[in-house]
Amino acid sequence: MKKCNLVTTVCISGCLALTGATQVSAEALKPDLQYAVLASLLAAIPAIKASAGTSMDLTVNASYREDNLDWNIAGNGVNVLSELAWNLTIAQLQTAVKFNMKDDWRIRAELGYGTIVSGTNQDSDYDGNNRTQEFSRSNNKAGGDVRDASIALGKTLRLLDQTVGKFIYITPYIGLSAHQQNLTMTNGVQTIPATGPFAGLASAYDAQWRGPWIGFDAIIETGRSLSLIVNAEYHLADYSAQANWNLRDDFAHPVSFKHSAKGRGIVLTGGTSFPIAANWTLKTTFKYQDWVTRAGNDRIYFSDGSVGSTRLNAVNWESMAYNLEIVHQF
Repeated sequence: MKKCNLVTTVCISGCLALTGATQVSAEALKPDLQYAVLASLLAAIPAIKASAGTSMDLTVNASYREDNLDWNIAGNGVNVLSELAWNLTIAQLQTAVKFNMKDDWRIRAELGYGTIVSGTNQDSDYDGNNRTQEFSRSNNKAGGDVRDASIALGKTLRLLDQTVGKFIYITPYIGLSAHQQNLTMTNGVQTIPATGPFAGLASAYDAQWRGPWIGFDAIIETGRSLSLIVNAEYHLADYSAQANWNLRDDFAHPVSFKHSAKGRGIVLTGGTSFPIAANWTLKTTFKYQDWVTRAGNDRIYFSDGSVGSTRLNAVNWESMAYNLEIVHQF
């Protein structure tokens, strides 16, 4: 409690119940270049489709997704001063377009939106190193939405398995992606010290991962019209985030602090593909994502106009999604 009463440059997370209220939400991050490129590509579908020798696969995807996101900062001589963690259940819809062009070149574009149907957040502050002497903790309801976009160019290689007379299709890709998590915290309960529910919590944390990636798709034919699907991607990520800690009257609003860091992401997908009618295919897949940043910067904006900074130790994001996809080829 004592640190919440000091003008500290780094106590930016906990003590939400112990400060004044300002009812302004953080501004959402503006769409990036990747979203504009995807929108332009989708608008150009009729022209691309009209090109000689070009076919198009249109995919609609519904998924159940579970995400875990956490970050922590250092400060005041403590290696982990504040730490926040979200556990989220997400209902998501995605659409994807793949253009199959001459000489087996491919353009793949994906766009997704998900809403958080349930979620929890924990916000902890520590007086000692290595997450010891926890002096403040709140457990809160989490909400918001997520947005994903990706575009890539690749060329398919056809490999014949002579033992069974079936093909393996491998498509190396190079692309760009952007992933947003727009998170809210409401319905706060102070559990350390155990003072119970507190009113007015409406804080927001808007994060974005963006950057280039390389990877591949593989389709492995079997003997019963069933194909196996494998996808692997390695991403380089610029991480950025901004927050509005609405119960901190010593912080500026609507932007209380910003995070920035460099990181990487690994995306793995596996599943099956089965034709259900002429030009129609059903896919079931499982998608796993693991993203992490190196140490970065936490820049804090105070209500008196001053600015402070401290070390952002790391951001971790893990995601698992179960997908049902319908594909139609034009």
